[in-house]
Amino acid sequence: MPEINPWLYLLLLSAAVGLGLPAGALVVGAGALFGPGLGLLTVLLAEAVGLVLNWRLCRGLLRPKMERWLARTPKARRLEPLIGQPAGLKFLLLLRLALIPMNLVNAGCALGPTRLQPYALASLALIPRFALMVLAGATGAESMRGNLSPLSLTARWVAVAASAAVLLLVARRLQLRDTRNDPETRPPEKRIP
Repeated sequence: MPEINPWLYLLLLSAAVGLGLPAGALVVGAGALFGPGLGLLTVLLAEAVGLVLNWRLCRGLLRPKMERWLARTPKARRLEPLIGQPAGLKFLLLLRLALIPMNLVNAGCALGPTRLQPYALASLALIPRFALMVLAGATGAESMRGNLSPLSLTARWVAVAASAAVLLLVARRLQLRDTRNDPETRPPEKRIP
């Protein structure tokens, strides 16, 4: 199998994220191709570049297309309050940790008056998700190559499963949490002109 350059992979993943394309398979693939350390570094750099690129494209060149897409996508209508008013850091963190497609959150934040700084800070909450995906890809690839002993393989998959369970539990609790009394975590209300 030919070796893939991590820099080329970083550019490919950045472009996919920047254009709002689903990139989960590329994140897992980074772990399979480059291992857990270099794979995670590649993913984190690519995601950072891609999220800023996506922000700029949604705010500029792709804005009319994104607005039409959001208008006809039923799940995206849930983000209308986000487009009407700037979102605070706590609310953005909840969105990042919730099980909502990343491209919807990205587009909603970029099309609204939310500033880049809280958006970027809240995006750091995605690191555990990416680390888990990269580790799963690396573990799968190493086990396919026969590079892990049965005990190491079992320990890795237990770690992946436990991490996934914790992330899902946190996300579910955040989704179920009553945030109506906390103005920083409830969604912004629509402004009426």
